[in-house]
Amino acid sequence: MSDTRKIRALPRHISDKIAAGEVVERPLSIVKELLENAVDAGADSIVVEIRNGGKSYIRVTDNGSGIREEDADLVFLRYATSKIESASDLEAIGTLGFRGEALASIAAVSCVELITKTSDAKTGIRIRASGGDIEDISKTGAEEGTTVIVTDLFYNTPARREFMRTDGVESAAIIDYLSKMAIAYPSIRLRLISNGTILFSTRGRGDVVENILTVYSKQTALGLLPVASADEARDFRIRGLVSRPDAARSNRKFQIYFVNGRWIRSSTIDAALADAYSDKLDRGRFPAAFLFLDLPPSTLDVNIHPNKTEIRFLEEAPVREFIVRSLRKSLLGELAAAPIGRLESSQAPEAPHEMSLKDNVIYISSTEEDNRFKQVISEHISAKEDADIFATGSENLDFTSETQQEIPSPERFQFSTLSILGTVFGGYILAGDVDTLVVVDAHAAHERVLYEEARGAYRSNGSCESQLMMTPWIAEIPLDLVQLAPGRLTLLQGLGYDIEEFGPREFIIRAIPAYMTTGEAESFAQIVLNSEPGAHIEDPAREADRLIMQACRDAVKVTKKLETEEIRGLFRSLDQAENPFHCPHGRPTFLKLSLADVEKMFGRTR
Repeated sequence: MSDTRKIRALPRHISDKIAAGEVVERPLSIVKELLENAVDAGADSIVVEIRNGGKSYIRVTDNGSGIREEDADLVFLRYATSKIESASDLEAIGTLGFRGEALASIAAVSCVELITKTSDAKTGIRIRASGGDIEDISKTGAEEGTTVIVTDLFYNTPARREFMRTDGVESAAIIDYLSKMAIAYPSIRLRLISNGTILFSTRGRGDVVENILTVYSKQTALGLLPVASADEARDFRIRGLVSRPDAARSNRKFQIYFVNGRWIRSSTIDAALADAYSDKLDRGRFPAAFLFLDLPPSTLDVNIHPNKTEIRFLEEAPVREFIVRSLRKSLLGELAAAPIGRLESSQAPEAPHEMSLKDNVIYISSTEEDNRFKQVISEHISAKEDADIFATGSENLDFTSETQQEIPSPERFQFSTLSILGTVFGGYILAGDVDTLVVVDAHAAHERVLYEEARGAYRSNGSCESQLMMTPWIAEIPLDLVQLAPGRLTLLQGLGYDIEEFGPREFIIRAIPAYMTTGEAESFAQIVLNSEPGAHIEDPAREADRLIMQACRDAVKVTKKLETEEIRGLFRSLDQAENPFHCPHGRPTFLKLSLADVEKMFGRTR
């Protein structure tokens, strides 16, 4: 018996739900589509209001051109649009939205009310739709522009509702997007309201820096350089702001790009930015960049993905070269004009010179330690079996539910019994005893010590010593992370901070953990407060683990020559560590060479 099934045309209400699945993934998708329509309508004032992360209520009001009464019955029809008239228009798209699917897709999975009025109309039009069907069209009093209210998202597709995240996560996504749009369109007055509270309101004065201060923070705006360049032959233009090398950050959060007014993600621009800074930044440091590219529409494909956050450059190489050239020009001008002492010592370029061991080793004078180590040369030590010189692996963090492979560690010894010989290459400590030479990575070792201190404080729920700050410190966070602040605040308090809210986006720190220096504590808190949510945001223990590991890595700075007592203190802390052999990310904290190893390297033994 044949099981061939008859092909059927799907009913419209089913096909609309399928189409909506490509356009409407979460509340952010709706806000994005409605905001882009408002911009395309020429609005210079837009208000966005959400409740419960946009899951129960979204309202977008603009003062744009509105929709004509005779077009009202087409508003919720798929592939109905005012932005395309012929196939050739697809080759030169100059608007943010154009496919005509947005309102139809939104109405297919929610309840929608649209109120609109044009400048020449005496009254406005109200349209109500639900589940893809228009329920009512009537006249109403209204101001010029359009208001769209969306409620009960995914009410008719329960499975989709289950995939939405918490209110805080959904709100953070919307705030992040609107913050970017505030930067992209500084001449538009943009207001965001969440659960009745105004989160931000820009003034529409065309000042990008003012909007960065409004939606992000003062710290974000520090150290920014202007970028402005053009390639007249290709009709390429770029403008914006990038950070000085000494104002680089530990993550890519503030690398934000716009192409023809559209916020996009682009590996091409990522690569160009990295190339421009390749010889100016240390590993793990990233510049901030607010870049606006204006390119001929015919050189782009902006419809490769339904959410339109990804685009394809028809010719990537010329675009990348243009960006790199423009950024290097701005950076070269800044470095040439920078006054002496402006760059941090750790970022300041060094004068070229021949490298020698003498240049990079700082010898510590101690007759006792010198004599002890000289025994390595005078005594004959029997050859030992080959040892595993490098310690590698990652640690099982037992206060989370995540299971990681346990890596065997080398035989434990006491760091504090080693003779300190000096430091080499700025961040490596030389130490040893009668038959062993040890090279310690000061950064990895310090990171391990700080991590275990923080982990211990987390386990004890804040029952650790704190030190009062002579001057309380104010930390500021971007708007898109405000919803995550309560959890971050609890984590910092559990680690030994005396921290509390001081304003809508500010927190005051009056005391810091006793096991941190002031610099480490400030950097640690900033990293925790400003980190993007991780994959396990809804699992507090795993999220705390991730934040502690990231903050320990980025808070530790070995930028000065270590004094003998500092090294001794670090060694004592390593002796007390549960795992002194690896940093929290699995890198070895030290390299150990026996006399036998050295003799084999020089061919003295086999």
